[in-house]
Amino acid sequence: MSKRQHQPLSIERIFHQKQFAQLEQPLLQRARLQQLSNDVLARYKLQQCRIVNMRQGVAIIEAPSSAWLTRLKQFRFELLSELRKALPGVVSLELKINPELKNIKPEAEQKSTGKRQLSPQAAKHITELAQHVPDELREKLEKLAALSGES
Repeated sequence: MSKRQHQPLSIERIFHQKQFAQLEQPLLQRARLQQLSNDVLARYKLQQCRIVNMRQGVAIIEAPSSAWLTRLKQFRFELLSELRKALPGVVSLELKINPELKNIKPEAEQKSTGKRQLSPQAAKHITELAQHVPDELREKLEKLAALSGES
């Protein structure tokens, strides 16, 4: 058996090599742009738009349609000043239309999946109301009141 000539390298040492640093920098910049995009554009109700890239001091913002592009143009100078605060290297904005953004839905708030229940007090009011309405509506109101569990 021949003796191992190379010792294994630690992962930390591999990640600190120049090649990985060059890969990591654009990824960090993109993550920062994504976070900035969510923060800044949300303030102006432009969640359908996104900041896609930064090249030579030009922030590229895409909109899903010409209507959204028009809205972006209305806030162009406010957006530019906000972006300059966060990224001092931003010189100007380039606005583009990207119809593919229509298919991407903004993150919706999580809705509770729990069943809604009628309070006993509301059920009581519904049953009292059911006594003074026609038969057809009375049956439906009594079914609704029964959903509370206590009727």
